Amino acid sequence: MRWESAIGVLGGYGAVGAAVVRRLLVAGAGPILVAGRDATRAEALVARMGAAGAEVGALRTDLDDPDSLDAFAARCRLVVNCAGPSYRVLDTVARAALRAGADYVDAAGDDPAAARLRDVGEEHAGRESGRVLVLSAGALPGLSGLIPRALVARAGNPVRLDAHLGGVAPLTPAAAGDVLLGHGPRHGMPSAAWRGGEVRERALPPLRDIALDAFPHPVGAFPFLSTEAVRLAEETGLEELNWYTVFGGERLAEELALTWALEGTDTAPLVAAAAEDVARLGAWYGQEFRLWEGSVEGPHSRAAVLRAEDSYELSAFLTADAALRVLEGSVRPGVSFAADVLDPEATVGSLAADGCAELVLS
Repeated sequence: MRWESAIGVLGGYGAVGAAVVRRLLVAGAGPILVAGRDATRAEALVARMGAAGAEVGALRTDLDDPDSLDAFAARCRLVVNCAGPSYRVLDTVARAALRAGADYVDAAGDDPAAARLRDVGEEHAGRESGRVLVLSAGALPGLSGLIPRALVARAGNPVRLDAHLGGVAPLTPAAAGDVLLGHGPRHGMPSAAWRGGEVRERALPPLRDIALDAFPHPVGAFPFLSTEAVRLAEETGLEELNWYTVFGGERLAEELALTWALEGTDTAPLVAAAAEDVARLGAWYGQEFRLWEGSVEGPHSRAAVLRAEDSYELSAFLTADAALRVLEGSVRPGVSFAADVLDPEATVGSLAADGCAELVLS
């Protein structure tokens, strides 16, 4: 089999990557090239997938080796990045894709990556050459921006949105790195909220023991106005937006607060703390959005509730969906975030029919 014009999935044997590979194969996309630093894991995945007759191959590719990264991208018409952590990947893989003339989808890749790609002008980041680069195609950010857009589109005079997102899940080292370093001003602002067309600092306190339909028991919620949330508020014209991160267990929240306070960089304690929470409470993930129409006071009028057992599978759903939309040519060229370019109604419809989550809009 000649591996030319493949769909290359970097980190394709990881928690998100393997699910993306499986989903793309089920959708009939291929051939697929599974790439990553660990050739043994890549080949093991290929052996499992290939046993069913799938067009799938493996290639050792090191993020820190530009030559191997270029050799991988040169074989691809579309590069899907599932390697992390995103604060380390930044625009490295995207630029390899551009050099090879390939399109690009990133399961993570948030504002810092977009800023680096746009620093030299969008014409050099895909627009002039017709290349498509889609960032933040995961559960958060990604679905967290698409689901509320679908909810707002169904409303008359939407004025306020409250969002609660999180749960209890095991952390891979890459995911722990993003949790640890994804809290600075380039990602959002703690305790802030959106009020009257602008960010209001120190507007919200943490919430304790709140009961929400998306989560199996009362949770703690910590206000963090993400850059994705700000873009959502600007686009939809909401008067108020309150955005909360949910920790279903205590150990990860405690360990994360301590590591931030000490300005630590070791992800191992976070991985261990998340494992303790999962052992005690099980794994579950949710997103809940409550919408007010006409007035910011009183009870909410609409809601979207998502429940999932596996947040990594949920991210893989959107990453694979974004890749398929790019392949069919329905995403505009240039650098974009998934929530800004994917169709919210089509996405929530596909998600509601998918077995990876339960989604109800009311």
